[in-house]
Amino acid sequence: MAEFVANYGIWVVAAFIALESVGIPLPAEAALIAAGFFAARTHGIHIWDLIAAGIIAAIVGEIVGFWIGRRYGHQLLARHGSRLGLTPGRIRIGQWLFARYGGRFVFIARFLPILRNMAAVLAGTNAMAQHSFYFASATAASAWILCYGLAAYSFGEAFGNLASPA
Repeated sequence: MAEFVANYGIWVVAAFIALESVGIPLPAEAALIAAGFFAARTHGIHIWDLIAAGIIAAIVGEIVGFWIGRRYGHQLLARHGSRLGLTPGRIRIGQWLFARYGGRFVFIARFLPILRNMAAVLAGTNAMAQHSFYFASATAASAWILCYGLAAYSFGEAFGNLASPA
């Protein structure tokens, strides 16, 4: 099992992160934390490889989610939005809010579990400026992966140092 995780762990975590960023509810956060912890405890996963793969996967997943929202989101809102209480007026308000505060929303949403799944699709649906989305998404993905990955890695090292004497 350790060899499997060492060989494929980074790619499994990257796949979870990318698919979650597209909008599929997967436990990417838990996978990242577990892989970071595992990287500190063994020599099979290198933390910087995990971080690089995670950042790339998050950015690619968010871009795909953005373009899915840009292509299909408005049609789905027009067709089914009224069932969710989204009138044309409320949809216009959402578009205005994304035009004004979209970058902040995308950045903050990366750190919130449910919004992380929907942020890219919502940004595309609400016609957020492409360059603003790319910048906010890339900086948020980098910060999220670095914070969670390095925190789990540090915790794994501290755990190992405390557990070794015991």
